[in-house]
Amino acid sequence: MTSKIVVCNDIGPYLEALTRGNEYEVIAEDEEKEQFKIKGDNNRSRWFKKYYFVSSGISVPVIVSWKFDDSVEDSSANSLEHIEISILFNDGQTRWCSICTKSGLMDYLERNMDGNVYLIENQIIVRNFSYESVNDALNDLDQHNQLIISTKSLN
Repeated sequence: MTSKIVVCNDIGPYLEALTRGNEYEVIAEDEEKEQFKIKGDNNRSRWFKKYYFVSSGISVPVIVSWKFDDSVEDSSANSLEHIEISILFNDGQTRWCSICTKSGLMDYLERNMDGNVYLIENQIIVRNFSYESVNDALNDLDQHNQLIISTKSLN
């Protein structure tokens, strides 16, 4: 009997146990509860909901690298800048989005919101523009399968 292999598509609350894009061997399956028993990255076996996984062979694009497309003049949490970034994924696709701080978002809304609603597509709000903060934000979104929907294709 060959073992079933699944690929993590979303780590959910299991930061220490799962890595998005990694393959895991299914030890047991509970159809009724819709769960897989898997040995996680922390070397512990436990039950996980099936919706955190996709079948082996399904592509799960994971962030490889990213770069600022604009120069950052003010990297602080009070920056009013809106900076574009490009992101490269392991499947070769390149995507982009705009990032700003909470202060930058509030300033933008105050200057541009005339009606009852304002939609900002592919906008990510970060604590500040330091490389570490942006990197942490992008990796967090990626591990929770939210980075693709937060960005637009450049290909």
